[in-house]
Amino acid sequence: MDTFGRLLLERPGEPEQTFNLSKATVTVGRATVSDVTLPDAKVSRNHARFDLTAGTCTVVDLGSSNGTLVNGRRIDRPTLLSAGDVVQVGDSALRFEPSLAKPDPNRTVINTEADLRAALVDDPLSMNLVPTDLPRLAIYTPERTWELTLLDDTVTIGRDPAADVSLPFAQASRNHARIERRGGRFLLRDLESLNGTWLGSRRLDEYALQDGDTVRIGAALLTFKRGFVQDELTIVEPLGKPDTTERTPVVFVPGGAGSELWLGEERIWPNLRHLVSHPEMLRLNGGPALEARQITREIVLLPNVVKLDCYNRVGDYLEEALGYERDKDLLEFPYDWRQDNRLSAERLAAAIDAWGVKRPVTVIAHSMGCLVARWYVEKLGGKLKVGRLLLIGGPQLGSVRMVSTLAFGRKVLPFGVLGNRLAEVMSSFPSMYQIQPHGICGVDQYGNPIDLFADDRWLQESGRTLLKDAHAFQRDLGVESSVPTVFIFGYGQKTPISLRTRRDDNGRWQKLDFQMETTGDDTIPQTRAVLPGSEIHPVQQSHGSLYFDTDVKMRLKVELTRESGVR
Repeated sequence: MDTFGRLLLERPGEPEQTFNLSKATVTVGRATVSDVTLPDAKVSRNHARFDLTAGTCTVVDLGSSNGTLVNGRRIDRPTLLSAGDVVQVGDSALRFEPSLAKPDPNRTVINTEADLRAALVDDPLSMNLVPTDLPRLAIYTPERTWELTLLDDTVTIGRDPAADVSLPFAQASRNHARIERRGGRFLLRDLESLNGTWLGSRRLDEYALQDGDTVRIGAALLTFKRGFVQDELTIVEPLGKPDTTERTPVVFVPGGAGSELWLGEERIWPNLRHLVSHPEMLRLNGGPALEARQITREIVLLPNVVKLDCYNRVGDYLEEALGYERDKDLLEFPYDWRQDNRLSAERLAAAIDAWGVKRPVTVIAHSMGCLVARWYVEKLGGKLKVGRLLLIGGPQLGSVRMVSTLAFGRKVLPFGVLGNRLAEVMSSFPSMYQIQPHGICGVDQYGNPIDLFADDRWLQESGRTLLKDAHAFQRDLGVESSVPTVFIFGYGQKTPISLRTRRDDNGRWQKLDFQMETTGDDTIPQTRAVLPGSEIHPVQQSHGSLYFDTDVKMRLKVELTRESGVR
């Protein structure tokens, strides 16, 4: 994939954000379908455009009301940028850099407030901007995920190493299937394969692929993406009158750290001042009683642990582009993300009951919110009210990276004084134990397998009861879904996929290292984000930006307009 550098976004009162550029045209504006969305009244809906090649970056003003400035001067024609040039759009500044280099985000030492603020600058939230205009096939195997742009009239699939999509495993026939372009349609033909080509439980002979279809060949899942341009993300003229169109009701469940926590009239989270001076206020037991009031409306950064875009962006897109209305047919569900996910699921059930919508709802969830949504469906009768789950970047089988949030007691990672104080607070969160990785997740210095739940000596004794209960949570939740589910996950980002420890003679950890591969979203490995028997939608995106990825927005539109026929 070609890269054209990056844009570093600075907004008043917000942490810096990075946009990695892999598409030739990047739009900036107030519209939620822009590549770079700036919710600022001084910014026009379609404000400016960056045109990129392998050696150049040109900015163009799109007739905006308040203009576009380059290094302080308003432009009236396409302007070529040099490294370090700053483009001013409203109150935001976008600095162009031709390099994508950035520091390793996984070992930030935090001893002082200055260290924390420096970490927020050095390791910003990152979003990848990739081309989506051409039809593509996303191929997932347990080993890796990749995309093939469908440029040729015929694409071959099979075990043959010369196939366009080579699947080197026994369940695939040597010449298994073929995709043929017929005008604007793509026909999938099974070539009399031994084990078949499957769409859900249906064995295919010949089939016209629809946007978002997931086809299974042995252990491989292939998702068809028809390609789209920016204007297609919006329903300009929905069927029927806008005020009477009946839409699929949507519930949005954010991930961990994605809901604001309040103490009376004071917001405790997110609040950098409290995080630095009184992290103990977030302790679940022994700390103050905090109330979850709304999903976060700003970028949330906690070094070594979490990086999240503004969660309200999902609702903003659904309202602006698809005609939804908050509290009418769109319910945003805030919850105390520190507590047991079973308690959060009980509150989700109560919120949906109180909402009182009649039609089956679609639940969109991100990260830890996926576990809350699944517990509601599987254990609290939610399958009677939920028609479809869209689970984005969920730790279905846990997250190897999250081991470090609980392993602080052995000083196995260089988090520093403040980092260790935060880790000690997080050790009081039942939810942190429930996202630890299932099964074998690494080895010790002798090559012996590591199972966090089978041998709890890596953990302080105070957390072992919570770990045991988390194991029961994972076991009871299971690995199947009772309702149609789409697993949306990121790939191509450097992600901890396993760990290696050094243990002392008593089995306690003295050192912890992660094995990193580009087979995840920087937080969740792809194999831990997907459960068997469901549809998938892979995207080249980082964990904290997945839910506002352009490709994901199109998949949400496809899913939510499926019944009305609007595409």
